[in-house]
Amino acid sequence: MSKHRYQQIVDQIQGLIQTGEMQPGDRLPSERKLAQTFKVSRNSVREAIRALAEKGVLVSRLGDGTYLAPNDTTLLTETFAKAIGQQKKHIQEIFELRRIIEPQIAGLAAERHTPEQLQELKAVLLDQSRAASGDKDDSEFDREFHRILARSTGNSALFQVMETITRLLDDTRSRYLRDPVRTNHSVQGHISIIEAMEAHDGQAAEKAMARHIIQMQQAVLDGHEE
Repeated sequence: MSKHRYQQIVDQIQGLIQTGEMQPGDRLPSERKLAQTFKVSRNSVREAIRALAEKGVLVSRLGDGTYLAPNDTTLLTETFAKAIGQQKKHIQEIFELRRIIEPQIAGLAAERHTPEQLQELKAVLLDQSRAASGDKDDSEFDREFHRILARSTGNSALFQVMETITRLLDDTRSRYLRDPVRTNHSVQGHISIIEAMEAHDGQAAEKAMARHIIQMQQAVLDGHEE
């Protein structure tokens, strides 16, 4: 992680400390709030908290929550920054995997899908669009769209591979990494894929999926740089 990015995270945490939200001796904000603040998954926050607890920077009080030990803010900032840097690298690697696999899935699906499967995709896209316009979490519809697409290839082994790595891929769909810009890109990308499928154009579907994944990656990583 770049020094500039590290300093941004340090500044954010110190800002929380200065406002009293993370002052030494005070109770730590919830995992959800920290995840939203730093635009990372709750898993990353949980890992940072666990590491800090092992080092004695945080103190758990049974039935009362987790607290900052006095005078340990430097180690606190370093540990959170490291966890966030690891999350970013993890996300980059998952998107790399998606760029390798999913365009080919889209291409096969465009050539082999049934009319019923195409209608399923359109229905899920409509649900996703409604969720997005209502500022609601659309990640479940995003996940289902790609599942139906994999099933539409008619290749059971390929579908099983996607099912097996779904949890891994879900790390790029975390609602803590989503914002209105990314959600809009997701909907528009799915529209382009469906249009290629309607034309039974495998090559166009591959290109549409490749563009879609690149846009998602840029939206997520740009969010990490804010």
